[in-house]
Amino acid sequence: MAQQHTPRSGAVIGDRVVVRYLLGESTPADWRGSPDAAQSDVTGFLIDDADPVRLERDGEVVSIPAAAITSVKLLSAKPVRNKEIRALEGVAARSWPGVETAWIAGWFVRAGHGFSRRANSAIPLDMSAHPDATTLGRIAQWYADRDLPPLLALPERLLKASVVGGVEDVEVQMLTCDVTVLTGRLGEFGSDAVRLADEPDADWLAAYTGHRSGGDTDAARQVVTAGDGPPIFAAIVDAESSAVTAIGRGVVTESPDGRKWLGLSALWTDPERRRSGLSTRVLAALVAWGADHGADAAYLQVETTNRVAGAWYRRLGFGLHHTYRYITPDVPSPDPALREH
Repeated sequence: MAQQHTPRSGAVIGDRVVVRYLLGESTPADWRGSPDAAQSDVTGFLIDDADPVRLERDGEVVSIPAAAITSVKLLSAKPVRNKEIRALEGVAARSWPGVETAWIAGWFVRAGHGFSRRANSAIPLDMSAHPDATTLGRIAQWYADRDLPPLLALPERLLKASVVGGVEDVEVQMLTCDVTVLTGRLGEFGSDAVRLADEPDADWLAAYTGHRSGGDTDAARQVVTAGDGPPIFAAIVDAESSAVTAIGRGVVTESPDGRKWLGLSALWTDPERRRSGLSTRVLAALVAWGADHGADAAYLQVETTNRVAGAWYRRLGFGLHHTYRYITPDVPSPDPALREH
């Protein structure tokens, strides 16, 4: 997509989007048929992000010159209700809960020695959760008691970052796919070279923390082994060097409606071995394991700015479920006298 539009949407090829544009001789006619309209829009699936931008809408390909586009809005791959967002976020939180958790006024707060944003952030899972000053102060105090800064994970549809106020960090996309779809697309890739284990060994942890600044393998072990599950750990080891070249983590967690979800995380490949199919083999092994454990749907999280990974997941069949954003709330510093004892 034209460079001036991509940062606004985070969309990649395969996403469902709404493209708004200025009407002109080279643009599609206004679907409302209004002679006075200056702008119109098209909702469809992005099939080409060059110029012109092309969308597939009800079997028809629609082209829009990039210069005419005023905005691009990323949509869920299919309509999603807020209760479905809350349910899936609950599943994801239970599969990566850090090492200590609590509930504060409808917020699920978790701490994991500072390792990973997910394990050290508060998320509004209950419908009663609100970002009022008292609640945010309690959350900030809870984290201060653990020598951590307060961090919120805000699903966009449930609670907008602009309502809370503070310093916004990365936006993350929650992607989902039916396990049967993944099995069909990954079935041709062998997983014999993938080693599965119930616990992460030292090499797995070193690979996972090695690309993170200040990686703490002990904290990482506690975080990745916590939560509902138990999890499974996948790795590919080079036969010649005995070095770990690709890893991944899977865990099956049941949602309140009885659906079993396969959570995929910690997917990493040695930068020098990327584009060689290693990640695909790891994913194939984890999906097969998840299917054997009753999962019928899978989810993973990818930062919006990681367009290469995002596009790859779309090609495998994943689609956007919803987005969330991390934010450091603008709250007064907790009173040291109120720290837990």
